[in-house]
Amino acid sequence: MQHWDVIVAGGGSAGFAAALTCARAGAQTLLLERQAMLGGMGVNAWVHTFCGLFHPDTSQPWTWLNPGIPQQVGEAMMERTHQMQPDLMGRVFVLRQHPSVFATLTDEWCAREPSLTRLSGAEWSGLTPTDDGWQIEYLSRGNRLRAQARSIVDTTGDATGARWLGAAYWDQAPPEQLYRPAYICLLPHVNGQHGESWRLQLAAMLVRAVRDGKLPPSALGAQFRDSTYAPEVFMTIDLEAGGGGWDPLNAACRAQAEMDGRGAGMAIWQFLRSAHADFQHCPPPVFPAQAGIRESARYVGDVILTGEMLASCTRQPEDVALAGWPMEKRETARGPKFRYFDRPEPAGIPAGCLRQRALPGLFFAGRCLSADHEALASVRVIGTCMATGQAAAQMALAHAGK
Repeated sequence: MQHWDVIVAGGGSAGFAAALTCARAGAQTLLLERQAMLGGMGVNAWVHTFCGLFHPDTSQPWTWLNPGIPQQVGEAMMERTHQMQPDLMGRVFVLRQHPSVFATLTDEWCAREPSLTRLSGAEWSGLTPTDDGWQIEYLSRGNRLRAQARSIVDTTGDATGARWLGAAYWDQAPPEQLYRPAYICLLPHVNGQHGESWRLQLAAMLVRAVRDGKLPPSALGAQFRDSTYAPEVFMTIDLEAGGGGWDPLNAACRAQAEMDGRGAGMAIWQFLRSAHADFQHCPPPVFPAQAGIRESARYVGDVILTGEMLASCTRQPEDVALAGWPMEKRETARGPKFRYFDRPEPAGIPAGCLRQRALPGLFFAGRCLSADHEALASVRVIGTCMATGQAAAQMALAHAGK
């Protein structure tokens, strides 16, 4: 039995921020990650923009929204990719990021912390309350191991701990409402200038190709954005993923969605290589490790963050992080529907969204925090996930007496 001050389950953006926060405070911290790299959707699914890092008032010069690790990661990414400022996209600021740079950054920052032990290829497989904390089980290369800690932080994105503890502690939207997944490919060599007119021309070509039966319907949702390293281009394909049958917790559904994404990516590349001069010398697309999951199971905490609370820019004394990204709803593969806040101000995320009084010592952050379906469309983005991961870690440290 291994004993730790804090165990963080999940090494995505929220888990990375949580583990780093605990380790920097001197707590003996164990970080479990099922993938080979940290960074979650931003590394393994190639989500190539950091959203939620900036104040939502775009009429003013850009400013960081949440201090600490979210700002530090943003500043490091800007420095390493030679960006002087974020991009203004309509009514929001976003920061382009490169998955390889993000993966390297997480490696370097974790390696600096002697009290942080990081495991990759480690699958969380059990959770049991004890007299003085929590005991977990995890699988590592065929070995079943156990560890114990005073505090646990669940950043798995799927509310894994809550689903073991009982139906009262978690919730999930109906399959037909779940936000659709995305599949993001990297196109390594695309010539030309890729401005708005270029993207509109490309979209029109894809519409005609779908209409003529040359491409599958999923090509209608394809979007293109320059990498921070030209001439790379990221291609994002929103997937219907079975519509009302989509279940992100079902391994067969996940496999089918990812297979559909690869098929669509290859078909679009083959079409553009023959039909568009800028793609003539583009080699086959590079596929990610997984599809980008936008919604899954989430905890039922002491407070359930709602879309109305965000839209009205609600602030409370117990807020531990700020949300500034609009509610980006993707219930179909036909593009987002945005609900913006009533004012260009951030909304608060109360501490009760990261804890459940019936589960002392268990905290949660990232995509599986306590929120309704609409609010999740805002707080699921990478910048906000880092902020809630940092906040959950601070609460875990206090519970562990650190």
